Amino acid sequence: MKCYFSLFFLVALLAGLFAPTTTYGQSPGRSYFIQGENMRKQNRCKDAIDKYNDAITAEPNNYRYYFAKGKCQYKLKQFDQAKESFKLTVDYRSDYSPAYSLLAKIYKNEKNYDQAVYYYEQAAANERDDRKRIQYKLLLINLLLSENRTSEARRHISEARNMDPSNSRVLYYTAELAAQDEDWQTARRDYELALESDALKNGSPASKAKYYYGLGLAYSKLGDNESARRAWAKANFGPYKKMIQQQLMQSSHVYFYKIAISYYLNGEYEESEEYIRKSLELQRDFSSAFILRGKIEKKRGNMARAIDHYQEAINIEKDPTKRAKMYSLVASLQLSNNDSYGALTSLDRALSASPSNSRLLYMRAKAEYGAGRFQDAVRTIDQLIAAGVDTKSKARYNFLKGMAARKSGDSATAQKAFEGSMYGPYKPAATIELGKLKGNQ
Repeated sequence: MKCYFSLFFLVALLAGLFAPTTTYGQSPGRSYFIQGENMRKQNRCKDAIDKYNDAITAEPNNYRYYFAKGKCQYKLKQFDQAKESFKLTVDYRSDYSPAYSLLAKIYKNEKNYDQAVYYYEQAAANERDDRKRIQYKLLLINLLLSENRTSEARRHISEARNMDPSNSRVLYYTAELAAQDEDWQTARRDYELALESDALKNGSPASKAKYYYGLGLAYSKLGDNESARRAWAKANFGPYKKMIQQQLMQSSHVYFYKIAISYYLNGEYEESEEYIRKSLELQRDFSSAFILRGKIEKKRGNMARAIDHYQEAINIEKDPTKRAKMYSLVASLQLSNNDSYGALTSLDRALSASPSNSRLLYMRAKAEYGAGRFQDAVRTIDQLIAAGVDTKSKARYNFLKGMAARKSGDSATAQKAFEGSMYGPYKPAATIELGKLKGNQ
């Protein structure tokens, strides 16, 4: 009897093992689904859809069949049908985030951004895996920022930062928003934190380019141009090459100085001064900027202030040749302002670098004449004439020499000088002066 029952049990067990697979532990549509999956893997999407439909007919409440069907429809670019399948997917399983994500992707491609945002939000809200949830958040953030919906993006960025404070992509967005707010310290910190993350430490140089570009910009705005250049040197890839060149140009004091020059030449002095200020913020010891300030004040008739600006330029200029040239500018203004003694001091320094410069010597002769040093003026003119000059210049120099000699009481020298100035525009005045001298004789 025991043998009979043992044999019966064994037969029953074997019958169970080799029974058709549709009878034990399997849903009604599973075999069709498996066939559809195999066809999909063979890139036979149309045939696969037929099998998924068979599975749905057999088991209409199974969300997986709708989702698989939707993926094939998406691949075949049957987007309206795919949307319907994905919506049925979440009808039967409301927390299935992959279906929400693909719906968002379709709507984004159709430029229906409101719907895309909604479905990305649903994908993130229903995803239990934090890593995947972050990915959905990042897709959503990128879409919102591309549509200038910054306030909405901020909320999602904050939530993503709370979920994963060291995520390099999240840190990139927090840095970008800080840069947009001109909070350059926060931007610098977050770019640096992103670059220190495990995800980027071993990343390719190209993958880190946008982070180094942003970091360089933050350093530049903070006035640390050396650190900015070091960061930009690591971002010199693709589109960032041109952007870096633009930033390097715009972070240069010379760039703003050239803009200031343009406004100055057009008579827009207030605009010119604004760019001079920006230039000096980047390079405080930039003497050319102070010279330009002086020229603006000269145009306005403020000679004293113009001289002050020129003097500032001289104080910071280290090149002796340039300093001498600046002294000649100061001397010219001092002569215009009837400061002959000041002009003489400036001209001595200018002539130290160029002792035979005819323009400077003539200015010194005028300054000596204005200071009442008439005999010195005569000697300076003699030095000028001895160097060899054209007829017009000789007439001009001789007229000044004649005036100086007459005022010093040297009539003979004065007469000879006026006779040497009987040319061009100086002839009438020289004739008058000669008449005065002869009348005195």
